Amino acid sequence: MIAYKKVRVLKDGNYYPLFIDNKKPFLFGEWMRSEYHPKAGFAPRSIGTNADGTEMGGWHSCPTPEASWIADELKSGEKRVWMECEIKNVKEYKRPQGIWFLSEWIKPLRILTDDDIANLTTTAM
Repeated sequence: MIAYKKVRVLKDGNYYPLFIDNKKPFLFGEWMRSEYHPKAGFAPRSIGTNADGTEMGGWHSCPTPEASWIADELKSGEKRVWMECEIKNVKEYKRPQGIWFLSEWIKPLRILTDDDIANLTTTAM
């Protein structure tokens, strides 16, 4: 299924997760399995458990490229953009902000342009 994830773009030209395990760049066109990285201040969420009983973790994404509570640019100069991705083994969470997905697998496909975002958010209404 197609979903959207807000990501950080760093000076090295790579794209990274916003908060959890945020030092590992996304690999476009490749399936990446989630890992469990609990972090203080964030609710621990997992798609399930591995065969050995350890938590799988999960990639957070959204059904549309909308997350007004996450800034696009920080005072530090860090920029954030929307990535279109394919996800597998998905749990859906209904949150006050809307639906969130948590998936075991993610395959980054492309970075969205402003026109892409406008078209996707207009057609979702």
